[in-house]
Amino acid sequence: MEEARANERAALQVERKKEAQRRRADAEELAPRPDPGSFQARMEKRAQKGAYCREKDGDTGLEMKDSDLMGGSDTLRARVQRQEDWRKAKQAAKHAEGQAKLEAHQLREREKMNEFRKMMGLPLEGE
Repeated sequence: MEEARANERAALQVERKKEAQRRRADAEELAPRPDPGSFQARMEKRAQKGAYCREKDGDTGLEMKDSDLMGGSDTLRARVQRQEDWRKAKQAAKHAEGQAKLEAHQLREREKMNEFRKMMGLPLEGE
């Protein structure tokens, strides 16, 4: 049984090889290729490589707008103003966050001091 399968596989493999050879011969007959190593073969190979690279570079998906490449109607002064506004807004947000943290810390400190004064029998800070 196994021997029959092995023979069948070998026959199928031989048949595939013959079919591939026949296809290559037909392709050669329709469009003959230059002799390997000849100048014409090297030029053909170089052209194929160039076409592949051009095709590959064309499909990068990096599309850019003309305004990005050539500069849009946006002036330099307007761009600088937007950057400055952005920096100011960022600084204001950072400052507000710092102030909130400072106030929370001062409140905790006052509470601790009042507890300490209460334990020591001293007058509280708010009185």
